[in-house]
Amino acid sequence: MILRLRKPFLLLFLLIISVEVFSQQPSGEDIDNATDAQVMQFYEQLKQRGLSDAEIEQAALANGYTSEDVAKLRLRIERIETGGKQSDGALNSTKRSQIGEIAEVTPIEVDEEEAIDKNKKLTVFGSEIFNNKSLNFQPNLRIPTPSDYILGPDDELKVDITGFAYQHYDLEVSPEGTVRIESLSPIYVNGLTISQAKAKIVDRLKTLFGGLRNGGLSVDVTLGNVRSIRIAVLGEATNPGTYNVSSLSTVLNALYAAGGPSKIGSFRNISVVRADKTIKVFDLYPLLISGIAEGNIRLQDQDVIFIPVAEKRIELSGELRREGIYELKSSETLNDGIKYAGGFSEQAFTENINITRTTSKEKKLITANGNKLDEYAIQNGDKVVIGAILDRFENMVEIDGAIFRPGEYAIDENLSTLSQLIAKSEGLREDAYLERIIIFRENDNLDPQLISVNYNHIIAGKTADVPLKRNDKIVVKSILELREVRSVEILGAVNEPGVYDYSQNMTVKDLIALASGFNEGATSKRIEIARRLYNDETSKNSVEIINLNYDLKNSEDNNVILYPFDKVFIRSLPNYQEQEMVKITGEVNYPGLYAIKLREDRLSDLIERAGGLREEAYLSGARYYRDGKLVALDFKKALDSNKDLGNLILSKGDSIHIPK
Repeated sequence: MILRLRKPFLLLFLLIISVEVFSQQPSGEDIDNATDAQVMQFYEQLKQRGLSDAEIEQAALANGYTSEDVAKLRLRIERIETGGKQSDGALNSTKRSQIGEIAEVTPIEVDEEEAIDKNKKLTVFGSEIFNNKSLNFQPNLRIPTPSDYILGPDDELKVDITGFAYQHYDLEVSPEGTVRIESLSPIYVNGLTISQAKAKIVDRLKTLFGGLRNGGLSVDVTLGNVRSIRIAVLGEATNPGTYNVSSLSTVLNALYAAGGPSKIGSFRNISVVRADKTIKVFDLYPLLISGIAEGNIRLQDQDVIFIPVAEKRIELSGELRREGIYELKSSETLNDGIKYAGGFSEQAFTENINITRTTSKEKKLITANGNKLDEYAIQNGDKVVIGAILDRFENMVEIDGAIFRPGEYAIDENLSTLSQLIAKSEGLREDAYLERIIIFRENDNLDPQLISVNYNHIIAGKTADVPLKRNDKIVVKSILELREVRSVEILGAVNEPGVYDYSQNMTVKDLIALASGFNEGATSKRIEIARRLYNDETSKNSVEIINLNYDLKNSEDNNVILYPFDKVFIRSLPNYQEQEMVKITGEVNYPGLYAIKLREDRLSDLIERAGGLREEAYLSGARYYRDGKLVALDFKKALDSNKDLGNLILSKGDSIHIPK
């Protein structure tokens, strides 16, 4: 949400408080001496008054309060209401509503990304190089002596005489600008270049060394320790002042020492003033953009570097390679500004570029043609926003489904119809459903439209081919997609019962083979098929039952064809049963495990098969366990009569123990 304030009343509120409380002596000192109770007392009084804006202003002006007084009061009110907590300079919502600061609030819903963009802080192009501590523009002293170097006091010259003899001199330029060699008279070198000074020194040395006259000796004059010079950086520098720098220093060295231009200082029009005359104007942009330090001359003692206020700065934001605030010269256009920003990004929309300009009365919007940027002269303070191209394709269609190469394709003179697109995607698959190809299309008003095409009619020439439009999406359905997934199921006495994919001409024998065959106890004499009924509205039955009784080895019986969704049941033999074991231990002649022989085998049959009871058998203490639980049973009574209820029919896992 964004709040638009019709008029801030906070300042006026603070002024009227100051009028009421400190009407005797309006000063910041009195404001500091006022108690919190006094401030809050008049704050409450103000809430009950209906003073107009004009009355409040007149009262404040009549008592002579300053903006500094108002600032102090603002902090006092904030501190009192927040209980002494630090304030960020904004009043809380309760106070604003009480004093009428929000006289009219218009809520506006904004996109989150848009809000972030509006709050984005653009920096002045080039300012980062003067804030980067890893950059060092100190002059390199380990270089050959520049031939145009101007000598001055405190410079040191090294003179080497070589040939059939050797002599070395270290000469320091005196405050008078001279150097002395042995008994020779002083040699004036101040203001001379190294080359000029060398000529004078050699000429004077010829009086001492005859070899210099006939060429037997040679002289080399180089610069030793260099002097310091005093220069001034004035105007809109970050840290203006006077600096002692090396005599090898350049304009760039001095700018770095002074922290570069300030927030309003010029990067394009930096003057070097020597003896009250501008000898060079230095432009930082060639260095920043191409690394060429044009105009970066060597400084001399008492030089002044003057940084004026930037005359024309513009903001460039949006789809540019390098957003920022750029300075333009009077002759430069918007096209130059775009070049300084590195040019447009790949997503830039260059047909129309919006320029926001502040006139003497209000703001003005100018729409520039991106192809004619040289025609637009930019004014100071212009804000240029480069928008992005639309996130859509001007000539793309997409095809998907039962074709060999689905994907995205470009509409052109060779691909403009449905049949051409299908051919381009290497044709339709064999399972393509041609009677209904679907085209999803956007109308001119962006409403969605669905177009159904019978492609068989296009192939036969009954209907015309369909022209394509951009953003069309064509879907070719497969026949398999338009029907339920077909399967069959087998259950019962097979090794791997379950659901299997249906195939045309699949037989019962095929399905049994897929299920890994019969398991033990299966019978082929009673196979049952449950089949869905179709297209029979008169029948009350929804399922048809088919019973098969055949030998799988018989070729005629093997030809029973299955239909989709058939369920095949394989039954087991009536008397088939896996061996079920019971256990008897203790006082019988043959204790151990026994298989149940008949379904009606009883306790007495088990004891008989175990050879009967021994003489030591104690039936009253016998125990019968079923499913791990003790079964209460009168063994003596159960064994006396086969018909007694205690003579239980045996069950798998039963365990009997007969003690002594």
